[in-house]
Amino acid sequence: MIEVFKYDDITLGVAPILADAGQTRAERERAAVSVIVAHFFGSNAGIGHRESGAPYLVGHEDISLTISHSRDYAAVAFSAVRTVGVDIEQWREQLVRVAPRVLSESEMAVYGASSDLLLRAWTMKEALYKAALTPGLDFRRDIVLSPHPTSTAANVAGRPFTIITTLPLATNTLTLVAEG
Repeated sequence: MIEVFKYDDITLGVAPILADAGQTRAERERAAVSVIVAHFFGSNAGIGHRESGAPYLVGHEDISLTISHSRDYAAVAFSAVRTVGVDIEQWREQLVRVAPRVLSESEMAVYGASSDLLLRAWTMKEALYKAALTPGLDFRRDIVLSPHPTSTAANVAGRPFTIITTLPLATNTLTLVAEG
């Protein structure tokens, strides 16, 4: 039920969010994340949240932990070596309306060319924001994507980041990034 992906020092777990008429969407999302965390760290593992809202693994604050969920999937990535960020999204028309507030003009010229590229850019920007751990970043100005959609390089407030992978998952796109 959990798909596991390894990228050097980074581990990524992805699980479906199961339908349950007795639970709210937020409860189903938390349950899926809990299943992934328990898979890697045991059933007693707990997730806390820093003042910034960033998640951490209780008792293992030295591990970089990042979480994302869409309507269909939950994703958890972690590394004891690098700061990581993950985002998983499903295509929706809202992305077209919001894109000019998230992407610079030059990024819009490249990534606004198709819904697939726009979704990819959206997940990259969100994952980079999470990995940067810097409140108040301006997505258009401070998070800079390469003009080449297949590039693995990105920059956040002058710091280099790497796009580790972008995975298509059914109707979703997942992007995993790391600092450095």
